[in-house]
Amino acid sequence: MSDATDYLMAHARKTILEARRLPPGPPKFWLRHIGSVYHLLAKQGAYTNIEFLEDYRAARKAEDDLRKVTGLVLV
Repeated sequence: MSDATDYLMAHARKTILEARRLPPGPPKFWLRHIGSVYHLLAKQGAYTNIEFLEDYRAARKAEDDLRKVTGLVLV
């Protein structure tokens, strides 16, 4: 299960670092919060089974929707 935790932590770091490069505004705000959700899911995944996957899918969908609306490109 540590692979999922490592993946989520890497994704959290990547999302938060991407948000840091953006100018102040709603996309930066939401990307930082989505990164925080990934970080919390990584912590939760380290202690529980696969119950956190639904939350991960919801956070991933929110990130994808934000990218579609704002035109952000995943770096």
